[in-house]
Amino acid sequence: MLWVQDVNGDQTPIVAYNAAITETLSSFDQLSFVFLVDPNDEQDPNYVAVDMMVPRTIVTEPTTGKKFMILQSNPVSVGDKVQYTVTCTSVGYKLHDNYVAATVTNTQTLKACMDMITSGTPFSYQIDGTFANYSFSETFGSGYSDDLLTQLASDFGFEFYFDNYVIHIKSTIGSSGAFLFVEGANAGKISIQEDYSTITTYIKGNGKQNDDGTYACSAEYTSPAATTWGKIWAEPYQSDSIADVATLTAKLKSQIHDYPDVQYSMDYVDFKNSLQGFNNDTSVGNYGYLRNRFGIDITVRVQSRTYYPQDTKNAGSITFGNKIFDPNIYINKMREAYQENAALGKKLKQGLISLSDYVNQLKEKHDVAESVLQQQINKLNSDGIIVEVDSSNTTTVESWFASLADDGVSGIAVQLTKSTTANSLSSNQIANAKDAGLAVNCFSHYFMGDGSTEGQAFLAQLQKYSIPTTAVIVLDIEDSSINPTSEPSITKSELNTQIANFYSVLANAGYTNTCDHALKTSFGQWFDSTAKYRWMIDTSVSVKPVTSSAWQFENNWNSTGANASYVYEKIFIGG
Repeated sequence: MLWVQDVNGDQTPIVAYNAAITETLSSFDQLSFVFLVDPNDEQDPNYVAVDMMVPRTIVTEPTTGKKFMILQSNPVSVGDKVQYTVTCTSVGYKLHDNYVAATVTNTQTLKACMDMITSGTPFSYQIDGTFANYSFSETFGSGYSDDLLTQLASDFGFEFYFDNYVIHIKSTIGSSGAFLFVEGANAGKISIQEDYSTITTYIKGNGKQNDDGTYACSAEYTSPAATTWGKIWAEPYQSDSIADVATLTAKLKSQIHDYPDVQYSMDYVDFKNSLQGFNNDTSVGNYGYLRNRFGIDITVRVQSRTYYPQDTKNAGSITFGNKIFDPNIYINKMREAYQENAALGKKLKQGLISLSDYVNQLKEKHDVAESVLQQQINKLNSDGIIVEVDSSNTTTVESWFASLADDGVSGIAVQLTKSTTANSLSSNQIANAKDAGLAVNCFSHYFMGDGSTEGQAFLAQLQKYSIPTTAVIVLDIEDSSINPTSEPSITKSELNTQIANFYSVLANAGYTNTCDHALKTSFGQWFDSTAKYRWMIDTSVSVKPVTSSAWQFENNWNSTGANASYVYEKIFIGG
């Protein structure tokens, strides 16, 4: 039994099954469940609950007292009934509802920073332990509360978890010696998987960029592990919020990943069979031991666990390792991965599953092609998929956008103008996309080379539709007429100037989330990108282009005629 409450305060129970909670270190808890209803029977115990399967409805799991918000509800006909599969995230995600406009500088206490990001929200916090003050070289603030919490965790060096509306902060979550699983006793065969592909040992970085193009500070860092692994470059780092070498060097160290990713799995786990005095507390963050058949102990930490609070016969699953999940992953990235793993999990034996296991199972069970597997991996590694619409997409009915959502699209980018001509379909496209549940936070202009004039035309459309200044402003730099490498040509310097003139018009009106959108080969050849984000077009490769914030990988998404792109920044889909 679960309890749901909609935004109006109405409440009703749900008779549900397979209610599973997934907890992940320093991230939001997840809840998934399934229920059946006869839509023609008003006496059905779930008849009322169906009408509450809408965004932001709160679901309470009574055994744990945990509260969740509904993310997605997927109904499927099963005979004369409808089966709903529901995915929820912790109410902690409501922290993202709050945008902190204020900023602070210099040395701050953790308490002062937490007061700042929780002010005006329903959240409180509890700090366990003592944390040294942190000196911000520039400013802290001007962001969403959940993003700022993640920043504080990195700056002050703490871990956190949500107890509904209470944020618990500790230097390290969990305790040592909390469990012991022995191969052949209370666990099946212990397998170890190590990934060396992510190791880096060297990085260079720059701080705030000055008006003349120089940087306030520069630094480099070499990990001691370079003596073992050699010099392996990490992607260069740059931050406009850092102005001193010490802060930059500390940040560079945090960007290095000088150890292999390790995951441990077992064929089966008996969580109840305690050995040698261990109570086997597998709470997220706890440390314990795995002992193989040779008597060798491996110290591991619980990174994630899934359990069934209302079904004691279902032991659930657990993931151990040193970095199975990035602690800073939030729901926008987890949503698709969670749904696909949950769907697959119903068909697998209870136990642990890694991404490689997931791919192998897909290939074995569905005989999908390697290209399809790579698409699944790309999707899991992104924040979602967006498609572009412009005046050529004459189909603007809601069902067209709804079909995009059904195919896994998260949001759209609307081309408002081309040169100085407005897209007459924009109004319908924006309205129908929103009605279909798609995010609409990207607005583009197709550039023809007249920076100021086209900027004014584009700005007029942004203001016409009351587009917030937090939206992503995309400049599409593709037209052959502005190709500096062909005849007749505009020079690269002239094109850079016209692009700067375009963005200047937008910046003066408060639009600063700029994005250059062009062929991958155009970056650096046609123009020098100075926008906040880079959206690269390359349909010839199967993996994300390096340094891209978004990647257009398809020119005809599911035969709709729309361009499709993976995005790697939450802001593209309104996050």
